[in-house]
Amino acid sequence: MPARRSLPPLLAAVTVVGAVLVYTLADAPGPVRAAPAEPAAAASVQVEGVGTATGTPDLLRVTLGVETTAGTVDEALATADDAARRLLEALRTEDVPDRDVRTVNVSVHPTYGGDGQSVTGYTARHDLDVTLRDLSGAGGTITAVVEAGGDAARVHGLTYALEDSAALREQARAEAFAAARRTAEQYAALAGRELGDVLEVRERRSPSGPEPLPAGDAAGGEALPLAPGSATVTVTAEVRWSLR
Repeated sequence: MPARRSLPPLLAAVTVVGAVLVYTLADAPGPVRAAPAEPAAAASVQVEGVGTATGTPDLLRVTLGVETTAGTVDEALATADDAARRLLEALRTEDVPDRDVRTVNVSVHPTYGGDGQSVTGYTARHDLDVTLRDLSGAGGTITAVVEAGGDAARVHGLTYALEDSAALREQARAEAFAAARRTAEQYAALAGRELGDVLEVRERRSPSGPEPLPAGDAAGGEALPLAPGSATVTVTAEVRWSLR
């Protein structure tokens, strides 16, 4: 059988180099392109301003109640109910309308002896939320109601309030926005810019006033002395402006 003829050395070298060249070109990565730059965010400034407005309360909300203890549940409830009726009658006598009186709690629970386990009786409660609109006579009304309830009567606390605080909110809101604008203008000047349009406004408000006061023992024939103080509405404005 005749011997196979080998390729000339030069032709073999060309063949190998050609194969490497084809492989390299086929696997070479495409041209590198830079990702498009994201547009720069518009410059802005966000600040807070606080405004307050104060007015005179025109309402008094007081929580009145009765509490009685007896040997059985029925006795405790019956005694508490009787005392609560006397409170309601006294409120009507004082010309407090029914719409301003609301029952907020009726409860009964056992009382225990010194060992903490043996039941010695039952305590019943009946509480009323009362709105008084005549502040000048509020002390006398509370005293009359407590006297009607006798030893079972309780005064849990009272709070002065504003029936309509819309005007105070508007005043506080204007003050808060003006305060925020002054601060934003200062920041814009420090940055060498000018204040642009308002982009966003958020508001937080917190009505406040005198804390609930313990009325103590109002019985004694004299009107309970009361001081209404003032009621304050606070508004916080968060405002964002563009910068030019």
